[in-house]
Order: sequence, then C-alpha cells, then structure tokens
Amino acid sequence: MHRTYVGSTIYHIYLSLIHIIKNSEYSLDNCGNNLLFLVESTPMIETLIPNLKKRFFREVHIISERRDHVKDLGKFNYSLRRKSKLIPYLEAKHPELAIEKEFIKNADLYLCDTDSSKSYFLYEFGKKRDINMIEDGARTYRQRHSSFEQLIKTYITKTPIGGGFDKEIATIYAQFPQKLPVGIQNKAKELNIKKEVAQWPESIKQEVFQLFIQDETLEVSSNNNALILTQPISEDKVVANEEVKIAMYKDLISKVPQDMNIILKTHPRELTNYKEHFKNITVLPALFPIEILGLKEGFYFEKGYTLFSTALSNLEIVKEPFFLGKDYLDKFTVGATRDLIQNMEIPS
Repeated sequence: MHRTYVGSTIYHIYLSLIHIIKNSEYSLDNCGNNLLFLVESTPMIETLIPNLKKRFFREVHIISERRDHVKDLGKFNYSLRRKSKLIPYLEAKHPELAIEKEFIKNADLYLCDTDSSKSYFLYEFGKKRDINMIEDGARTYRQRHSSFEQLIKTYITKTPIGGGFDKEIATIYAQFPQKLPVGIQNKAKELNIKKEVAQWPESIKQEVFQLFIQDETLEVSSNNNALILTQPISEDKVVANEEVKIAMYKDLISKVPQDMNIILKTHPRELTNYKEHFKNITVLPALFPIEILGLKEGFYFEKGYTLFSTALSNLEIVKEPFFLGKDYLDKFTVGATRDLIQNMEIPS
C-alpha cells in the first residue's frame, strides 16, 4: 500500500497514524510505504520526524505555510492567480515536491483540509484522480461558506473551498460523519479515535505513546484531577492579544473546584508560557495530542474544561467535560469563531 498524507498539526499526524494502523489491520509489520508532508505551522514539530520515520513513514517533509506564499507571490497573485502560480513556486521552493511527484501520483492521497500549502496537492493531483480528506477537527463540522461564496471561489478566484466541499474531495474520513454539514455527508466514512484505539493491542499503544512522549516523564496524580485544554486563540488572532487570553483562562480556572489538582495541556501551536502565569498548577508539554494519554494507564480526570476544543470529546479518561466557550463570546474578535461556538454540537 502506497499512501501520501498532508497535514499541519499534531492532531493531523495522530489521525494519519490511526488511519495507517486501521488500513494495516492493526499490525505494525504491515504499515505500507507512506509519505508525509507537514505544513510549517507548529513550533518544534520537526523534532518528531526521526520517530515518525522509524515505523510509519518512509520520509517526512516540512513545507512552508500560507504567510510565506502571500509574501513571495503577492496578494493579487495569491488571491486571483493562485492555481497557476502556486505549483511552480512551491516546486522551486521545495524540490522534494517535484522529486516525490511520481510517488504521489501512484499513491492514495489524504489531505487534512485544503488550506495553505495543501492546496498545491489539490491543484496538481485533483484533476487526475479522486482525493481523500481527513477531518480537521471542529472546523470540519461547520459550513464555512455560503453558496454564493462557494461559487466565487469555484469560478472567479479558483481557490479551494475547503472543509471537504471541493469537487476533487471524494471521501472525508471523519470521527462523526452524521455531524458533518449536509452538503458533504454523502462523502463521509468513519474514522473514530475511540473506536479505533479500542482495537489496538498493547504493543501499538506503547509505540504510538513513545513516538510523542520520549524523554519527558509525565507525572499526574491519580486522584481528583481536573484537565484544562488551552487553544491558540491569541496566536490565531481570534482574541485581541495574549493578555486577553490569559485573563480568560484565569477566569476559567477560577471555576474549577478549589480542592482539585489542575493539569493544563498547552496546545501544540501556542507560544504562551503558561508556567509564568500559573504557578500552582501542573503544565504538560505541548508537543503531543492529548488523546494519547488514554493509551497508558495512570491518567484519569474527574473533570475536563475547554473553550471549544473537540479534543475533549475524544477523552474517555475524562469523566465530566465542560465546554465553556459561550461564557466568553464577547472576547472573541472573529465572527466565525463566535458562530462555531454558538452552533457547536458536542459529539457524544
């Protein structure tokens, strides 16, 4: 089996591993010949490459992100001539794209959405074959554009629609297919973290855990724990600045019962040093998907808190989840984020 995966986050890597293991019928000796492209957006993500190449991927390439493309190509070219400009630009900037082109042509192709450098793969390979998409978290479960906006993107700017709506996307692997927007539910296949990991033997759980958690020793008390999942809301400009973000999380923490041990998991794309702001809580490292704590005994949380991260829905090690984004709607500067939170259905 030959496969090419294109993502940008730790979550994308984890879902890609789950897909490989499922297709390999839960045998680490049958992983196939896999290639991974990662868009440069998560700090230090390149440190995972040696472990990823030990078992799951023949090669892992880092490619540049959207802001570099806009700067180099100019806003006009990026907005209105992206399809003609992006392919030669990226192949010159990243020769590995041209070198690996024949492999990609003959491999099953899986994109974690079609934004940023991922649109290169849609443009270059979508006309020749169907493309698969692996969900992009909460964003995949909402309608991002109106029908009019989709027409503009399809026929005027000729830029990807995203979210699985592009005609080149034939199949969407989603945790909750029934929660997808109506217009793409017919493309859906289930790839559910809880269901898949439940079928993993202990050897796979151990190897995947160690892929992300290497030298750090995670020590969490086994009793009376509360988990807080933070999100890159200042980095993504959905709140005014980091000061606003810290104030929000201080308020959120104040809602946790005072007798509980608070464990905060920093989002992998965050730049905030939470240890400087919160002295009496445990701050976990950023560069792993929170879901992998369920692969190892000793991690359990009575309560879990987040603004709107669907990762909390994936955690069987959290007894009682709380999604508190609606409490802070006036703090979000981006309307799309407010809409996402207001319309969010928490998968069960």
